[in-house]
Order: sequence, then C-alpha cells, then structure tokens
Amino acid sequence: MTPKRHPARHLTNRITASLALALLALHAAPSLAATPTIAAPAAAQASSTATATSSMVAFDGVFIPALFLTGSGGKSAEAAAKANAALQRLLADWPQRLEALAAVAPGQAAWQQALATVARQLPEANALANQGRWEDSHEALEKVRQALHAARERLGIPFAPDRLTAYHDAMEKLAEVGSPANAGKALQRAAMLADFATARALWRQVEGTTFDPATYGLSTPRAAQFKQAMADETAALSRLSSALEGSDDAALRQAAMAIKAPFVRGFTAFGWPAGETPALPR
Repeated sequence: MTPKRHPARHLTNRITASLALALLALHAAPSLAATPTIAAPAAAQASSTATATSSMVAFDGVFIPALFLTGSGGKSAEAAAKANAALQRLLADWPQRLEALAAVAPGQAAWQQALATVARQLPEANALANQGRWEDSHEALEKVRQALHAARERLGIPFAPDRLTAYHDAMEKLAEVGSPANAGKALQRAAMLADFATARALWRQVEGTTFDPATYGLSTPRAAQFKQAMADETAALSRLSSALEGSDDAALRQAAMAIKAPFVRGFTAFGWPAGETPALPR
C-alpha cells in the first residue's frame, strides 16, 4: 500500500531547504572589512579540528540510521515505520547540523556545494519515502554520503569514516557478483581479481586508520560492534581470496556476497540509536 502524502511535511521540506540555503549563503559570504590573516595557536587549531570532526560525527549519527533503514523500508510495514522515524529524526536535526557543518570549511566552494547537495537530497529522500519509493529514497541519501566524502577528499579534511566510504563501492562491486540477480551470469574471474585487488588495498587503509571511540562517538556496545565487524570483514576478504584461487563458482559467489554483511555492521556502528546523543570533543 502506498503511504498517504502529508502536505505539512512538504511544507516543512521547503522551509528546511530555504533555511539551509540561507545558512550556506551566510557562511559563504565574504567579510566586508579586510582583516589580516593571523596564524592560530596550535591549541586553538587542535580545538577547531576537534569541533569540525565532532560536527561531522554528529551529522553521521543521525544520517546513517536513515541511510541504512531506507534500504529495507519496502520490506514490511514495520521496516517502513522504522525508516520513516529515522528520516524524520534526520530532517528535524538538519538545521542544527547544517549550522555546525557550515563552520567546518567556511568560504570553501566545494564544501558549500556539498552542503547544498545535502539540503536538496534530504527533502527529496523524504518525498520519495512518502510515495513508498524506498529504493529511490535510499539512493537519494547515498548522494549525500558521496557528496560529503568527495568534498572532504578534495579539501583534505580528515575524517576516519571516509576510509569506510572509499571501500564501500569496491566492496559492493564484488558483493553484487554473488547476488541472486546475477546467479545466471558467467563469472569473470580476471575482472574479479582486479576488483579484489582494489578492494583489498582500500580495506588495508581502513585497517591502518585509528577510530578513537571518544572522537567518533562510539558507545561501548557500538565500539565492540565495530571492532568485531572489522575482524569479520578481514576474515571474509581472506575467504574470498581463497575462493578466487579455486575453481568452484558457487563457492566464489557465496564468498563474494559474504563480504557485505560485516561491512554494513561496521559502518552502521557510527549511527546513533534513537534517544542516544553521545558527548563529543569540542
């Protein structure tokens, strides 16, 4: 059954988008008075970096549950209700999150453009969810993840979870080989070997990255979830490597598909459960 549309929500979406654009213009506007550039003390720079990281962590805390749950929103009424709750939480928090995010790289066009993309995609994801188009809603949120990642990479803004995002697409490409939709297609082992080499190199970068629980708002249970997921993903990649060296196509498909679940558990550890708002460094 297609959910009813809610006019009030569409009005809220328009207001949210307008507020977002106003805030972006404010942070992008140059100062009227020229002031000399003065290097900030090291302690101030460290504080600024911590504040920027915390702003990005706080956005991910409410964004990741919506991203994850919209992916399964069409499976049942219960799944749709959970996805919708996560979306409404994200939309309600967005004006506050935008103000903090805009201060991460004020005046940087690439960052302002990324935030403008977020401001467009969040209401779009909500509108699609209201139509029961959960896959499209999920894809609208994927554009948010991609836009922020690309801007941080371009501007050299350090953010450890971006290593997971960089690995995500390479992982998905391999996992798709084992999906039921591709069961009848011939395996391209040479291509898979090349894709595996790319994915393994990106995963090594994840393994070499420090994910401090306090910095990234990981509660004790979610920190444990992430640590176990990391170990499980490494083991899954090892099994896929062995399957690629063998000749059993069925085993290869199964091993390819098995690398997705541990990654998802690791990535979603950075999402905040409803009612949870960790204290972050400033």
